[in-house]
Amino acid sequence: MKTFFVLAIAFTSLSAYAQDVKQVQLKQQHAAFAPKGYYISNVIDDRASDALGTISEDGSIKKLVLAGGTAAAIKSFIEHNVTQNKAMQPIVLHVDKIEINARKTGGSVQTEAMTTFAFYIGDNRVAEYTGKGRAQTSGDASDYIEGFIRKSIENDLKDIETWWGQHKGEIPTTSSVKVNVTISRTTDKPDCIVYSQQRPLSIQDFTGPPEGQIQELAATYSGIGVGYKSQTENGQVVVDMTITPYFVRGQSWFKEEGKNARVLAHEQAHFDVTAIKACELAAIMRSTAFTQENYQALIDKLQKQNARDANEEESLYDSETNHGIIFDKQIEWQNKLKEKVREVGCY
Repeated sequence: MKTFFVLAIAFTSLSAYAQDVKQVQLKQQHAAFAPKGYYISNVIDDRASDALGTISEDGSIKKLVLAGGTAAAIKSFIEHNVTQNKAMQPIVLHVDKIEINARKTGGSVQTEAMTTFAFYIGDNRVAEYTGKGRAQTSGDASDYIEGFIRKSIENDLKDIETWWGQHKGEIPTTSSVKVNVTISRTTDKPDCIVYSQQRPLSIQDFTGPPEGQIQELAATYSGIGVGYKSQTENGQVVVDMTITPYFVRGQSWFKEEGKNARVLAHEQAHFDVTAIKACELAAIMRSTAFTQENYQALIDKLQKQNARDANEEESLYDSETNHGIIFDKQIEWQNKLKEKVREVGCY
């Protein structure tokens, strides 16, 4: 008796569930439209519930569902009824919203329906379309509901085809990022000088106030500026980067007793180090494999590492020459840096 009682409860529960749900079956009817520039690679239901809505009939409210589940049913319909070329751009269809409210009054059924489908390329939500419909039908409303959903899918596939044809060059479709690098020859900042072999520094370029509490006779303030902008060209993110080795007049200075050719040569070599590191940074940027996901963080990381390397080189130079006092070492460094400037090939 106990075993029979448990089975009876289970059976009753399943029967009650079946009465609360009304399934809608998408017809396997071949679509007249065939996308040419893309194909639907997957269907994802982003809604919290798989229900389409409700239908009120015979004094009860039933939940409407697509047979087989919303995402699976729509994906199956597209795969079996829409001619697709899988060599084209993959696009994922997301179900944002399906809201259907059907009410039976007398011998007719009033149905209001709405769908919102969104389309993604990778992580980019590129378009969404909303369709609305209203109908009064006699008898079962399932045919209207099925037809409305199916037509919404077909119409939105046509719309995304039009959109894709107009905007495909603007949307990144490959993860790789192309980086174009230019070493700047000019600047619009009047207090800055951009490195050039044809334009060495002069004592008059050092216009900043001397720092009286330190022993150095002169100081060079130089650096490497990195600026870039990105855009999408033919489905790929392209970064145009400008690297600028610069010297700042107002922060660089000479003391009166240091205004001579020997001290100036020492300071020029500091600027040579900056120029060499700028060219090395350009080479690193050109040879690094960037992606959409990492290029901004990776550019920043490479720039910071290059700045650390430059500071270490500057410190080593000052240490080995004792800030230009050890004459033989100073000449050795000057010659080495001039040769390195020629080798890096940026100037």
